[in-house]
Amino acid sequence: MRLIHNLLGLVGLCCFSLGVAQAQVVPCGPEPEIDTSGFSGTTFFNYGSTARAKSQNYRTAAAVGQTFVGYVDNVTYNSTLGFYSRYLLAPFALKVKATQGDLLDRIQISWEIDALGPSPNDGFNIYRDDIFLATVGPNIRNYNDFNVIPGRPYIYSVRGLNVYGEGSVSNALGFQVPNGVVTGWVQTANGSPVPDALVTLMPMQGFSAKFDPTDGAFAMADTSATPFMPNAGDDWTLTFWLKTDSATANAGLIQFTPFPLYFRALNSAGGTQGVEISTSDTGAPFLSGVFADSTKNGWHHVALSFDGSGGQGRLYIDGILVDLAPMNIIAQADELNLGSRTGNDGWAGCMDELRIYHRQLDELDFREVMEGTASSFTPDLSHYWKMDEEQGEKSYDILKRQILYFCGAKFDAKRPPVRTSGKTNEQGYYRIESASYGTGTTFLATPMKDFYMHRALKMVRDEGDYATLPNFSITHKATLELWVNSAGPDGEQCLISKR
Repeated sequence: MRLIHNLLGLVGLCCFSLGVAQAQVVPCGPEPEIDTSGFSGTTFFNYGSTARAKSQNYRTAAAVGQTFVGYVDNVTYNSTLGFYSRYLLAPFALKVKATQGDLLDRIQISWEIDALGPSPNDGFNIYRDDIFLATVGPNIRNYNDFNVIPGRPYIYSVRGLNVYGEGSVSNALGFQVPNGVVTGWVQTANGSPVPDALVTLMPMQGFSAKFDPTDGAFAMADTSATPFMPNAGDDWTLTFWLKTDSATANAGLIQFTPFPLYFRALNSAGGTQGVEISTSDTGAPFLSGVFADSTKNGWHHVALSFDGSGGQGRLYIDGILVDLAPMNIIAQADELNLGSRTGNDGWAGCMDELRIYHRQLDELDFREVMEGTASSFTPDLSHYWKMDEEQGEKSYDILKRQILYFCGAKFDAKRPPVRTSGKTNEQGYYRIESASYGTGTTFLATPMKDFYMHRALKMVRDEGDYATLPNFSITHKATLELWVNSAGPDGEQCLISKR
């Protein structure tokens, strides 16, 4: 660095070159990496002015034509003045941050000091909810709090210390996401284990993500962990709960990029609500469905399944198939966008329980999916955002902790009728994850199981499935009746035969 002084009386002129870091300003999402390429420029100081200049390697403060520290006293008061008199004060407010669900076993508090402020030579005091936690040394910039309850938010404060006292307070919100686990065993009256029983907890708990017409959210794919979509030609299903307050034409709900796949809300101006799926933000949809009246306080469950071998998409609303049509393979999905991040704003409402399965779900699966939460042991579940963080601007996938960044969206106490749940294994044991009832709360676990007499037979074409009925007689006047849901492809198919 070169510094040239040219002083004329009280007029100071200095010129120097320095590198200045450029940072991209983004409204939401992860903090961008600093561009270290920088640029060169010139700074002028005139008539006793002061200025700060900094680069990646240097930090400079200059004062020209000004007394560094002056002293004035009288019978009543004494004062210190001048630019550097600010160093004779208690430390200024710090820049404090606390993790918000980023760490599984603790909350980490970090802080930065004002480089041109009073030095905290005696260290820092740390408080949680205005209760003193610890004092750390002047060179410490991080503190880990392990004694916390997941799901409960805390306000952390850090104050600098020096010979002039304790500095100004600085606050930050920190918390861990709910990670409680409930385990148990379901057995019959004679002690035999009951496998595949769904165990749900009451009272219900949790939150949802609330969007105004201009709010959005997004998540970036982590190809090193689990991609959003499976390999080309494989089956997949996307499910979520939706509550629409209002929607304009082509208002965006969900979008995958760069492959063009859009979930859009139907225009609610005419009193009809629903969802449609298209390959463009304003083009004609190839799947659509209307929400029927329900008693779920306006909540509806939406699911799109894709048959990789047949290339067919199926749209389900509240567990019922409402539309099916040919659908292209999603070759690539690098980013998942919600709300206004899809490029079309105008939808206002709440979204919850966003899941991606790397298999095709159908009517036999959706009762369990709609009834309760999933877990990290749920077969073929690749991504699952519960939206239960309650505070902050991020929601975490419970499997790989991929972050869904909120761009204006907020957490809301309104939620769909989904219970915290788990499923028993072959020994009758169940494990329920992400429970956050806390201490002193009584909850009720209720097991339930669907038996085959209440279900249907499922035939997979590629596996050559069939069923044989016992021999029965048919009179000259007889009626054969059965319910059929064809998975395609279209054409003549034998449903039942008797020799």
